[in-house]
This record gives sequence, structure tokens and C-alpha cells, in this order.
Amino acid sequence: MASRTSKVLPRFDFSEAESLSVAERIERSLERARELLDASGYEEFPDSSCLPPGATEAEIEAFEKELGVKLSDEYRQFLSVCRYLKLDDGVEIGGIGHATAAPWISEKHRPGVRYLVFADYWQYADGDQRMFDLSEPDQPVVAYLHSHGPLFEDYAPSFSLALWRLVHEYEVEEDDFDDDEE
Repeated sequence: MASRTSKVLPRFDFSEAESLSVAERIERSLERARELLDASGYEEFPDSSCLPPGATEAEIEAFEKELGVKLSDEYRQFLSVCRYLKLDDGVEIGGIGHATAAPWISEKHRPGVRYLVFADYWQYADGDQRMFDLSEPDQPVVAYLHSHGPLFEDYAPSFSLALWRLVHEYEVEEDDFDDDEE
């Protein structure tokens, strides 16, 4: 296991999500994402959907072949119902499609450790990422915080819990260009 710290990210209570099945976590997280997108109006701006329908099994298998890794069951399940998720610039989970940065394998973040970089995490600085530590069989999600050292911090024990955390930590900010203001 690669060493990680807990210097920057606040603790997150996963207890509500842990009482749900993986499918329920994904479903409720995507419902919350839809609410966030409706509240922010962000989906009006991108050229494509922020919550596109899922990929077929053949598309997921081709994606795995392209990456050269077997994806976690939870990430595969997410991709089967939603190709990717984009809540805002830098608040996204990549997948199959062109509206987000394509997931990729990194051997450069930390020598000797392979990561599947699958999401932007610009909570603290642009360039921060969420990734799977491929050296661990259960593939926990790690946050890479490049401007804090860089630091590698535990983000969530699994993909579905990372998705849950993403949509429950994200807050819609007041739009500077609100049509009701003069």
C-alpha cells in the first residue's frame, strides 16, 4: 500500500452510504447530481450532457482493453448507468465519452505505484485528481493534491463511496450571472 496522509481533506461520514447497496449508492448519488445540476444551471453551458446514459457491456470491455486494466466492479456498474459525470469544471468523474478528461493510467505520480486517474478534483487547486491505487486489490480512491506537497490522501474506500462523497460535499454557489439581478 502506498503511504498517504490526512493533512488536508476533512473527515467524511460514510455511515448513511454504507447502509445502502452499491446500486442504491449509485442511484441516489446520480439523483443528487441531477438536483445539483438543476440548481446550478451548469448543464446549460457544456456542449454535451453532464449525466449521459450508460455504456453497453461491449463499450465497457473495450474501454478496459484500451486502458489495459480491469475496472473495479463498482466503477463498471457506474459506467453501465452513466458514462461520466460532470457537475462543474474540475468536479467530475471521467469515463466513456468526450465531455470529461479521459481516464488514464499513471506511473508518474509515484514511482513504482500505478494509478488509474479517473476524475478531476479541483476542490483545492486545478490539477488535483481522484484515482484508484491499482497496487491495492480493493482499489480505494485516493485524492492527489498536487499543490499541497504533493500529497496523496485517502478519499473513499471504494468508487461508489467516492461518488457519494463527491455529490454530498459539492455545494452549488450563487451564480454571478443570475438573470434576476440587474
